[in-house]
Parts: sequence; C-alpha cells; structure tokens
Amino acid sequence: MVMPERRTGAGLLLETLEGPIRYALLDWALTSGIFDLCQAAVTPELLSKRMGLPPASLALALKALVAAGFMQRDGSGFYTAPDILPFVTNGSARNMRETLRSMAQTRHAQLDRFGDLVAGISVAEGPRLFDDAHWDANHRSLAAFHEAIAADAMEPCLTGLPEWEKAHNLLEVGAGSAVLTRRLLAKRPDINITLFDLPPVARRIQDEVHDLPLTVVPGNYNKELPDGAFDIIWCSMTLYFHDQGLGSLIRRLSDLLTPGGVLVSFHEALTDNRTGPAEHVLGRLIPALRQGDVSFADGEITEAMAEAGLTHPTTQLVSTPFGRFRLDAARKEA
Repeated sequence: MVMPERRTGAGLLLETLEGPIRYALLDWALTSGIFDLCQAAVTPELLSKRMGLPPASLALALKALVAAGFMQRDGSGFYTAPDILPFVTNGSARNMRETLRSMAQTRHAQLDRFGDLVAGISVAEGPRLFDDAHWDANHRSLAAFHEAIAADAMEPCLTGLPEWEKAHNLLEVGAGSAVLTRRLLAKRPDINITLFDLPPVARRIQDEVHDLPLTVVPGNYNKELPDGAFDIIWCSMTLYFHDQGLGSLIRRLSDLLTPGGVLVSFHEALTDNRTGPAEHVLGRLIPALRQGDVSFADGEITEAMAEAGLTHPTTQLVSTPFGRFRLDAARKEA
C-alpha cells in the first residue's frame, strides 16, 4: 500500500499541529533529565522507578520521543538518539539546553497574541529584544550556541580564506563570545585578534579570556568602531542593527581594512521575494513583527560592499544545523 504524502494539502495543515507538541516534548525531556538517564538503553519499568513516574504514561512519552526522533528503541529498552546526545546531556561541552530555551523564548514569545502583532497592536509584555540588556542576559546561551554548533560552521569560513595564512590583525564585530577566537588562536597563535561588542557583553567576554592573547573593545558600532587597521574583518549574524543604513556601516568597516584586507560577512540571505529559506522566514517572524524585519535579502550585503568600493567579491552558500547562510567576502584594493 502506498502511504499518502503528508506535506501537501490537508496533510501539510495537519502536520503543522505537531510543532508545539514536539517542542513541549523536547522541553520536558531536557527538564526531566531523561536524555542523561537513557545514554544506554533502559526499560520503561526501570526508568519509572528512577524518575518516580507512572510506567504507563512514561511509556507513552518514551514512544513519542522515538516518533519525534529524539530517542531510539532497542527491544524493550529506550535510549537517546546518538546524533543528539552531545547536545542534550548535562556536562557536555556542546550542551544546547540554554540555547534552545533562549531561542524558544525569542521565537515563541507572545504567540498567543499573534493576531495583535500582525495588526500592529502594541504588545508590552515579554522580554525586550536586541538591546544591551537582551545580549547581556543571553550571553551564556549565545556562547553555548557557539560552542555547540556555530563555531564548527564559522571556523572554516575564516581559515579557508586566501588571506588567512598571511593575516596579522583580525577584527570580529559583535563576537558574542570568545569561542571562535579560541579555535582560531589554536591554529594561528601569532595572529592579533580584536573582539568588539556591546559594553556588557564585552565585560563578560573579558572575564572569560584572561588566558588568551587578544584585545576586547566595548562599544556600539552605530557610534564608534575600534581603532586600528585590520587584514580581516569578520561579521557573523551581527550587522542587523545599523541605524544609518547598511551601506553606511559597510563603508565605515571598509575604512578599517588594510590595503588588500578582506571584509567577511556570514548572514542569512532571503530568497524568492523574502519567502525562503523557511527556517529564517519562520524562525525570525515574531522578532520581525515586534521590532521590524531586519533580515538580509540575497545579494544585499554584496551590493553594499561594492558600493563601499570593495572589490574581488566571493560568495559561498553554507549549510548549517541552524539554517542556510551566505558567506560573502570582498577586498580593499592594495
């Protein structure tokens, strides 16, 4: 018998109902510690004794975790799916518990008042978005995100540059953490790295990097930029908050480049008249309704680079666990 395709027509509509259930299931599993308890296969009966939960309802939850792909079954035992194990177990350097909850708080905030947001009715409740206080409060979850998956995607974007081996000075704008810096210094301990971020975040980073030979500069790129000349300027998911236009910010950044230096951008690129990729359009919908749509369209950053006088552009599409991104680089004439 041929099973019908769910992701069309009525099937697509019905499948959408599972989204909140999947997240509630994941959140419960993270809170209950069941992923840690099931690093090896465990029967529902033994697990119910360890967790103090009724066997019947626990068995239903375990089967749902298998259906969602979070766990697997081996005979009568259940165990955490190996591909998510590093990201959900306590004590793992790549644990994403804080990251997932922080992202859910931002992406799911005030979903019960979605109609009001679309209607433009002010919704005062909920956390403020993307000011100094927001990034200060979310520093740990952002650093965990970098440690878990983001640095894996970003590191080769820099080390694969033709300029990488000979670069002396690198500036990271809106670093968020020093996770990427640690990896870069492990490969090039001779390179001089400057991290630039909002004052509260810069203070947190400074507290964490006393063992690293780098410079941390506090500031807001709408008001000032670090002094110096840089061979590489790296901007990853950070250029959204310009208050004088993207072009103005790109020009100011390009002024900091040494002759032959390269400005590198790692951001989403919305396509199909800003209807894709789905992970960015949907994932950023609530923040966009609350503060305006700041996502970049495909080619928008490269156009700004060209208008700033940067040349020899290169572009690469990068697939990551957190979505599809566009890596753009352009150079200052030597």
